[in-house]
Amino acid sequence: MMALSGMAARADLSFVLTPAAETCAQSNEVFFSGVLSNTNPTNNVYLNDIQFTASSNLAAVANAFFANVPGILSAGQTYSDIVFAVTVNPTAAVGNYSGTVTIVGGTNILSSSNLATQSFQVSVVVATPFNAWQLAEFGPNASNPNISGDLADPDGDGIVNLLEYALNLNPNVAGTTGLPIAYIDPACGCLTLTYTKVLSAIDLSYTVEAAADPSGAWSTNGIIQTVLGSDGVTQTNKASDAGNPIATSGKRFMHLRITRQ
Repeated sequence: MMALSGMAARADLSFVLTPAAETCAQSNEVFFSGVLSNTNPTNNVYLNDIQFTASSNLAAVANAFFANVPGILSAGQTYSDIVFAVTVNPTAAVGNYSGTVTIVGGTNILSSSNLATQSFQVSVVVATPFNAWQLAEFGPNASNPNISGDLADPDGDGIVNLLEYALNLNPNVAGTTGLPIAYIDPACGCLTLTYTKVLSAIDLSYTVEAAADPSGAWSTNGIIQTVLGSDGVTQTNKASDAGNPIATSGKRFMHLRITRQ
């Protein structure tokens, strides 16, 4: 892992990337957030340009900086948000790619001093269906783990992104429709769980488990799976705890375990 550090060329501009290293899939666009602070107590600092030096497989996204950052930081002002973005060559091999970004400006709109420089790194990983789903659902925030991460819940409905992806739900709209449904099936006299499986989610494993108590031990023993139907995008499955009928077992509990490969 390379060392990442910021070097200020002027004392009145502080520039820190948060974080300075991002992970993405091949061909994705990566957004870097940061904090820019004018530490001068009396004078404005003008941010007139942003310049890149990077590995050949990284390319700066045009106007990403000026679309999000004000051109002037007043005395003592701090900006904290997206600073720039880079795209990754779709043929880039898996590995780490690095570069530097320099803020250019000074005391007026014509200044061209190097105000601050920060190193950054992009770690390219193999693209998966989940990566593609993140990009489609979260766009510029696809590389922000607080929004697009497996256990993040950006719509605040209590369903984390990995489950939203696995059950073909919308991670940006709060709702519980589409969650697995448990009921007692009179055909077997046993607890049954119906759930949705996304056919393209080949990077996931779906495992239904049952137990005599919510604390476990959880097991797949006695569970029979049946496909109820498919629309070509999703498949509706029925998992029956047939080996443990309620009449003889008393209490039974079931859950769906989703694991990303």
